[in-house]
Amino acid sequence: MANDLFNVAVARTGLMEYSRDSFPAGVVALAIDPEIGPALLTVGSIEYQYGRPDDAMEMLLKLTSLPEDEPDLAEIIDKAGDFLLDQEDFANALRLFQKATESGPTVTTYWAGLSYCLGKLGRKHEALAAIRQAVALRPDNATHLSDLGWTLVEAEAYEEAKTVLERAVRLAPPDYELPRLNLVELKKRMRRRQRLGRQST
Repeated sequence: MANDLFNVAVARTGLMEYSRDSFPAGVVALAIDPEIGPALLTVGSIEYQYGRPDDAMEMLLKLTSLPEDEPDLAEIIDKAGDFLLDQEDFANALRLFQKATESGPTVTTYWAGLSYCLGKLGRKHEALAAIRQAVALRPDNATHLSDLGWTLVEAEAYEEAKTVLERAVRLAPPDYELPRLNLVELKKRMRRRQRLGRQST
């Protein structure tokens, strides 16, 4: 960005024509300092989109080794995970969130991301353990409670899921509908199970 502004200023003097830098700002920033979180995210994402997933993951995984006082580090790692999930690359997203929980074991979004990846890969019991960890760290967080409730639904632990989701509904802000919707779906499944149970007897 600074380089682009410099080019604009020089162009205004009439000494040369304006030309936009041919490299994305993140690439330039990373060349200046190879440990800037936003630049690692940007360039890692670009590398992935250019079909170089190994180079991309080297950069994205490096985020998990940055100092804890790196500004907005948890949000940046979460965005990196979301990027990989958008690509449906659950295995690499799992790698990222696993490393993140090792380096930042008290950050609940890492545990929630890890749980989501494990669930997508069919590892339900591990997914349940991970989201339980997030709830243990923040027991009054409606989002994590809703995620735990839904993971329990998928594990067919309906009674515990009902208790958890009812708590999530009580704690959720008015504009957060997911816990209520999850509870509605759970009750449908519970009724279906009851019907099937009656039919089999």
